Amino acid sequence: MVDVVCVADVHEGITFGFLVDPETGVGARALDLHRNFASAARWAVDHGAKLFCVLGDLFDRTHVAPVFREMVRRDVIEPLGKAGIEVWLLAGNHDQPRAFARGTSLDDFRGYGHVTVFREPTTEVRTFGGTKVGFLLLPYLHPEEIVKRVREQEGTEIGQEQAYDLARRMWRTWIAERAGALDADRKILYGHFWVEGARPSATSYEIVPGEFTFTRDMLPPTVDLAVFGHIHRHQTVYERIVYTGAPERIDWGERDDPKGFLALDAASTAWDFVELPARPMVKVDVTIGLDEDPTAKILAALPEDPADKLVRLEITLPEALRGKVEQRRIDEALRGAFHYEAKWLVQRKDFRVVEEFTLDPMRLLHGYVDAHYKEHPRKDAIKDEGERVLREVLA
Repeated sequence: MVDVVCVADVHEGITFGFLVDPETGVGARALDLHRNFASAARWAVDHGAKLFCVLGDLFDRTHVAPVFREMVRRDVIEPLGKAGIEVWLLAGNHDQPRAFARGTSLDDFRGYGHVTVFREPTTEVRTFGGTKVGFLLLPYLHPEEIVKRVREQEGTEIGQEQAYDLARRMWRTWIAERAGALDADRKILYGHFWVEGARPSATSYEIVPGEFTFTRDMLPPTVDLAVFGHIHRHQTVYERIVYTGAPERIDWGERDDPKGFLALDAASTAWDFVELPARPMVKVDVTIGLDEDPTAKILAALPEDPADKLVRLEITLPEALRGKVEQRRIDEALRGAFHYEAKWLVQRKDFRVVEEFTLDPMRLLHGYVDAHYKEHPRKDAIKDEGERVLREVLA
């Protein structure tokens, strides 16, 4: 029996920079994400769920354009309300403000009687089929907010790592005490954090610089199940910790990941992963030698049927061959693709490899990080956090 549907990391309002409707400002790729989110809501209605939970990052940033809030209201919030399904919205790292007193787009839904927005840790109890289930709800807190709270509690200035160690002890105590105090037959934790041992997608899209991580020992034996958002890959971590994963592919590192949501029998804490159709993503790497026909080699590497697929080409070739590429033939071969982009890595005579000049702000950001943080251990995390901030500025 399905009592609860859990979805996470929807990222409504994300900007991909292509196929954007000039009237609405909404891109076709953003609609892919929204359609799968709405599909999860319809599934909950069709299967008689009692509770629909978004475990963080409903929105891609703290404030999104009204059109995205309207789509969520129209296709998710109101249909769930009409079906008598309660909705819980946990703040994630993308839609929780760094200055905690500020409002967010999540708060726009507080006016609905069936919707509860959680931006602070708390507990709730609900009854499903005669079984009382206690929930421990841990919305995301940014690293600086965690450090600030620990410093205030300790009454002294302490470093980040020491603050994190103290924070883990505080969380461990809070979880154990609240779980012990809950008058419930089953206890489930919902959160939006990185759990030590979790495996991100290939490009570390989800990692935040200075990430605070949960450890295995922070989950006491009195908690039957922990369901997390934040990492976009669906997976089980240890025995009682599971990530829903995102309902649609967002980053290229996720191109091989199945996408969907969790359907949960809260009374038994048994769950199933319900897979949703995701946009196919095909990455093509081509390296061309000086004596080869560049156009022929590129065409031979393209997918046979690009229809409705996202295609990314990364082509390395000598500088002398760049002008010999017949772009028209490549465009024709990929005519049916949902969208395609090409990254040209041009080898010059001095053996340097350079990308072709671009005015794309995202590419400029990536080039800057690659040049100045080449050896930094968290280079990808710096790049992705910068990309998130840049999207917010450009919106």
